[in-house]
Amino acid sequence: MDPRLSRIVGTLLLLLGITVVLWRALGSPRDWEGDMRLFRGALMLGALGVIGLSARLIFPGTRGEAPDDTTEKADS
Repeated sequence: MDPRLSRIVGTLLLLLGITVVLWRALGSPRDWEGDMRLFRGALMLGALGVIGLSARLIFPGTRGEAPDDTTEKADS
């Protein structure tokens, strides 16, 4: 994926996740009982997952891209 597009999608997902968390914490109905309590918990866990995914899209680096000290020593 193009890095620019990846960062745009990641930023939008981050804003979506934060919006859901703020809505749930400050504005959602307080009378959710029974099965809706499970949905409320799943909604919060889903929002946490979306925020985590957005971080991977905004900063797409992997471990394989990190410089290795042993290869630098061998080259010199």
